[in-house]
Amino acid sequence: MALILPAYAKLNLTLDVVGRRPNGYHDIDSVMQTISLHDLLWIDRTDCRVFDLVGPPIEGENLVLKAARELEGRLSRALPFTIRLFKRIPMGAGLGGGSADAAAFLKAANRLYDLRLTLAQLIEIATEVGQDVPFFLRGGTARATGLGSSVLPLAPIPSTLRFLVVCPPVQVATRSVYEALDGAAVSARRTPAFVEALATPVYHGVGNDLEPLARKLFPALEEATERLRPIVPSLSMTGTGAALFAVFSSRRDAEAALAAVRPVGYPAWVCRPVAAAD
Repeated sequence: MALILPAYAKLNLTLDVVGRRPNGYHDIDSVMQTISLHDLLWIDRTDCRVFDLVGPPIEGENLVLKAARELEGRLSRALPFTIRLFKRIPMGAGLGGGSADAAAFLKAANRLYDLRLTLAQLIEIATEVGQDVPFFLRGGTARATGLGSSVLPLAPIPSTLRFLVVCPPVQVATRSVYEALDGAAVSARRTPAFVEALATPVYHGVGNDLEPLARKLFPALEEATERLRPIVPSLSMTGTGAALFAVFSSRRDAEAALAAVRPVGYPAWVCRPVAAAD
């Protein structure tokens, strides 16, 4: 019996860089949110391993196959499968597509092979695959701290909110942004205030400590942002970029903003928030 699972993209509604470890890695404090833009993962049990990609080629490490290796290593058994991944989330955009795909595989394999792994066990495996992968096991609205793999669920944001997501044709390397980050830089610390605001009807304070640096490192991102901000001034970067987003209180307002940015020619979507999985 084959399974088909969506792998939802995410937005960093806030992203604070709050510290630098001796090994060079950075601690963050971020409110993350899954959105309706998604890939699709089709998986079935077979006698041999087949991975078929429908969409643009995956650059860098394939996190689905890495998740499979980590899962098999934990179980000390082979899990042959056929996977067809329908790729829609842009890569190198800060939307977490690869991590979302890996999490979808772990959930699908757990069901398909009746492994009966708990969420805590899946989180342990997911952390070995990538720091964002644990968040995608449940998604929804959550606060990610540490290296990003410590995830605390938050009250869901209103389902009526809509996000305009715009993806300039720039692929940003996450590692290059963090490696260039000055450990002495002072964080704007938006996340604590944003979390407090979740208990009120007012949502404000989105922002990303990494945006100025990413725009400096990637001139094409700087150019794209300068073209888009006069049209939608509230745009903010997600992750290490290059995707930008803005929050709207209604679908009507978000679609009006989408119509305004379409002449620029960049891929863009109106997305709804996706609640956490059970």
